[in-house]
Amino acid sequence: ISSVGLDMSSATLNVMPTAGGSVLMTLTDGGLQYLLASARVNTGVKSGRYLFEIKIIESLNPEEKQGGKARAPAPRQLVRVGLSTKDSSVFLSDGPDNVCFDSEGFFIHEKKKSKASQKFGRGHVVGLLINCDASSPNANTVSLFRDGARVSEPQAIPENLRGKVLF
Repeated sequence: ISSVGLDMSSATLNVMPTAGGSVLMTLTDGGLQYLLASARVNTGVKSGRYLFEIKIIESLNPEEKQGGKARAPAPRQLVRVGLSTKDSSVFLSDGPDNVCFDSEGFFIHEKKKSKASQKFGRGHVVGLLINCDASSPNANTVSLFRDGARVSEPQAIPENLRGKVLF
């Protein structure tokens, strides 16, 4: 692998790279707005400390044809950012081999949610700090930052993920 980037071969079919691959969009026409979209990076980490950031540049609310009293699901937009093993589901929170924060402020592992951070959304730069440095007082933790400020206490990386390569 020549550089760190997205592994589009593991992304869901409704994820579309734009701007030379530096921006991801989801397809939203014809009911696709109801599907989950997910992508994984091509480089994993096993030790050390790393921070990666994403910027949420758009939040779409496609119009819905309301034939009856149907309501759109809430929240209409949800972003999850986290870590997973290479062989886990690309959908974060969908099993034991991943862990994540979501845009509603929850930390999730194995479908168990706990309120752990502040919310984030359109216009925010979100950073995920992965600390696998054994000499650090916060070893084996993951923390969330929003616009450069910490918005969560360090959360323990679950035992079953420690020592594994995480993407």
